Amino acid sequence: MTKDGEPFVGKSHGEDFTRVTFIPDLDKFKMSELEDDIIALMSKRAYDVAGATKGVKVYLNGKLLPVRIIMIKFGLFVNSPM
Repeated sequence: MTKDGEPFVGKSHGEDFTRVTFIPDLDKFKMSELEDDIIALMSKRAYDVAGATKGVKVYLNGKLLPVRIIMIKFGLFVNSPM
């Protein structure tokens, strides 16, 4: 949060996409590793984005989160056009 660096923009090979990654500054929060509740919170946010965002593929730890497909299949959207 207080350390920043130049963004890395790599070459694209194939489809256009944007990959967002980060390395948390554990020292800033006086942590030696990410705690289970923080990992669970970040994972939940990834599932939230996967379920609520049309036209994107969300991966968590290298695995595609098929949440939106499941939600469409079972009609779990409220007030949302299918």
